[in-house]
Amino acid sequence: MGGISGFLTNFSPFTNLFESILEKIPVKLPIPLEKMVSYVSYPRTGRHLQRYDNRGFRLVVGCIPYRYKKLEVASSNEEEIEVLVISAQNGKGMLFPKGGWENDESMEDAAIRETLEEAGVLGIIECKLGKWSYKSKRQSIFHEGHMFPLLVKKELDPWPEKNIRERKWVTISKAREECPHLWMKEALEELVRRHMQPATDEKVN
Repeated sequence: MGGISGFLTNFSPFTNLFESILEKIPVKLPIPLEKMVSYVSYPRTGRHLQRYDNRGFRLVVGCIPYRYKKLEVASSNEEEIEVLVISAQNGKGMLFPKGGWENDESMEDAAIRETLEEAGVLGIIECKLGKWSYKSKRQSIFHEGHMFPLLVKKELDPWPEKNIRERKWVTISKAREECPHLWMKEALEELVRRHMQPATDEKVN
């Protein structure tokens, strides 16, 4: 997270452009347009609003952005899932967007904001995949991470952290290889399980 204030300074018309883009999205976003725009307008810096649980664990939230892609097979109408990964700031591996959950926002709002800031995508947030406790290798502090699926409807370019992160669409198997965090891989497996469930139920019936 970070860099939004500088981003807005360099792209002063961005808020108006952002609003016009959102109005063209053919789906209803889970939060009002004016609230989403405020995420970009309001610079989130520092951790004075950061939430912690009663154990002292820092609470973080994020999304696994995904989309459906038709299989490149002749006469096939089947689709596969691709997920969007971003580069870590330390340059070690690719991961899913996530960041601190702050006191003045809901968990879902925080997940959408972090995904917008770090990956520059918008879409439909779905039911939470779960929560995981882990220890940060860089800061040696404990976190509790909550992850959501986000069905992507719009990719922005530029986006707030474009200058410090790369983003790319990959297959599920590639994401498993490139993500260094076990807890994120477990969240990914839960996403895969959910999307396999309807097909499994159909075979049983």
